[in-house]
Amino acid sequence: VIDIAFSPTDSLVASSLITGHVFIHHYAVAGNERKYRQRIHKKSCRSVCFSGDGASLYTASRDRSWQTLDVATGMERMRIEAAHEKPLNLVKHVNEQIVATGDESGVVKLWDVRQNKAAFIHKEHVDYISDMVFNEAKRHLLVTSGDGCLSVYDTRKAKPFMVSDNQEDELLSVAVMKEGKKVVVGETDGVLGIFTYGQFSDVTDRFPGHPQSIDSICKLTEDLCVTGSSDGLLRIVELFPHKLVGVAGDHESLPVEKVVLSYDRQWLASSSHDQSVHFWDIGYIFNEDGEDEDREDREDREDQEE
Repeated sequence: VIDIAFSPTDSLVASSLITGHVFIHHYAVAGNERKYRQRIHKKSCRSVCFSGDGASLYTASRDRSWQTLDVATGMERMRIEAAHEKPLNLVKHVNEQIVATGDESGVVKLWDVRQNKAAFIHKEHVDYISDMVFNEAKRHLLVTSGDGCLSVYDTRKAKPFMVSDNQEDELLSVAVMKEGKKVVVGETDGVLGIFTYGQFSDVTDRFPGHPQSIDSICKLTEDLCVTGSSDGLLRIVELFPHKLVGVAGDHESLPVEKVVLSYDRQWLASSSHDQSVHFWDIGYIFNEDGEDEDREDREDREDQEE
C-alpha cells in the first residue's frame, strides 16, 4: 500500500497499491467491506485523494496519468494521460474547481477540472514533490520537496507566493497548525521544522526528537499532530510547548508511509510495508477535549447563576 485517504463524508477508506490497483473499503468495528477493487493504472498508483464532497476519488500514477473515479459507481469520470513529463507522486484536491498534481522532477500543476486542463504550471522545485496541504483561509497551496524547499502558491496566480531557502535536508511532509499561524514540515533527519506563516524564507523553530525520518504528518487539533516515522511509530506531538505526548500506534519497525484522520475524528489509518491498512482508535483525544469544554461551560453557567 503506497497511499491511503479517508472520505470526508462517510466511513470509506481508499488505498492505492504498487500494482496500480485502487481499493475502496467501508470500514466498521463489526467488520470491513470491500466496495471497489480495480487495476486502473499501468504502473504503481502513488496517490489517492477524495473530493471535498466525497463523491469523487482522484488517483495519480507512475505512468504519468491521473484520473477521477465516481465513488458511488466506480466508473471513470475523467483521465488525463501524459499529464506530466515525469512520473506523478501526488494528487491533491484543492477545491471544487482545482486539483493539484506533483511529479518526480518537482513540477507542480494546478488543473481546472471544469476544462480538464492545466491552469498553472510551477517549476520552482528541482527534486520530487513529497507532500501538499491547502490552506483554504489564504487560498495557499503549500508544497514540500526533496530539494529541501517549501513553496507556497496562491491558487489564483501564476507566480509562487514564496519559496523558502534550502533547509539542507529533504522535506517529506507538511501541516498547517496553530490556527494558520505555523507551518510544520517533517525532515529526513527526524526534525520538525516550524515556519511562522508569512515568514517562509527560513524556519523560526525546530523540534528534534525523532530518531528517523518524518514521512507523514497528520493534524489532530491546532496544537496536536501525529507523525509517521520510518522507525514504525506513530507519535502524538504537541507544539508550543513542544513535547512528545505519546505513541498512537506501532508498525513494528516497518516504515510508516502515510497517516490520515477519519472525518469523524475517531480513527487514524496508517500504511506501511505489510500490505495492510491499520486503524487506531484516536477518539479519546477529542472526547477529553469535549469533556473539558463541557466542564468549563458548566462552571461558566454556575458562575453566572451565582
